[in-house]
Amino acid sequence: MKVLFSPAKINLGLWILGKRPDGYHNIFTIYHTVDFGDKIYIKKSVKLKVSTSSPLVPEDEENIVFKTLKKFEEWTGIEPNYEVFIEKNIPVGAGLGGGSSNSAVVLKAVNELEGNPLTEQELFNLASTLGADVPFFLKGGFAIGEGIGDKLRFLDKKLNREIFIIYPNIQVSTKKIYELVREDLLTKKDEIPIISNLDSDFEEWLSYIENRLGDIAKEEYPIIKEVLHTLEFLGYKGYISGSGSSVYAFGTADEKLELICKSKGWKLIKTRLK
Repeated sequence: MKVLFSPAKINLGLWILGKRPDGYHNIFTIYHTVDFGDKIYIKKSVKLKVSTSSPLVPEDEENIVFKTLKKFEEWTGIEPNYEVFIEKNIPVGAGLGGGSSNSAVVLKAVNELEGNPLTEQELFNLASTLGADVPFFLKGGFAIGEGIGDKLRFLDKKLNREIFIIYPNIQVSTKKIYELVREDLLTKKDEIPIISNLDSDFEEWLSYIENRLGDIAKEEYPIIKEVLHTLEFLGYKGYISGSGSSVYAFGTADEKLELICKSKGWKLIKTRLK
């Protein structure tokens, strides 16, 4: 049996550039994986089977890992007869990329177990058919994402910073948030200041982070705004990851914040960028 680590990610900013002819949106975002995630157990079996510890995640053909392995079979002709169990720690519908991470990690592992029938580029091409964030998780770390998030430029450095993430126990539909994108939320790429300031002092760099999907999410889901206000009251600067619902902040969560999260039923995740 092989045990895999499937990391979560945060978005260090997300800007919407415009709508594409295929109905999706072109974006500019900055990804970074964190040292928190799911555990995946995988072993050879007589047939493909995917199961999970979470009742919120399907275990049939709708599961993204199941879809991933069937797609692997289409591309290689190799039957993916594996039993996969996903120990879920990453909240669902949180903007942390849990399903995409699971997909990429299993795809990469099965390709290796089968003798690497797909090249690195072919893996990225296949991953692009499974979801916008899936290609990023094949490598992880620190990267700029363009297109729908699948055109990637990986950065050599990593921001080895302590952070904490608050999940307010609600699932957000990314599809729904994108459907609510308005013209006034669009940005021209040359007007995104963070692009020309990637090498700035870290504190200055943080001041350039914006999230246009998050702007929509906090209006649609007032609890996200409540998390942001709570952090601000306690002296933290909160940022929304992806389309929400998770909010992250840099530094260490103090005891008062821990008590508030516990009383409100919010999940507090202490981790670091990795």
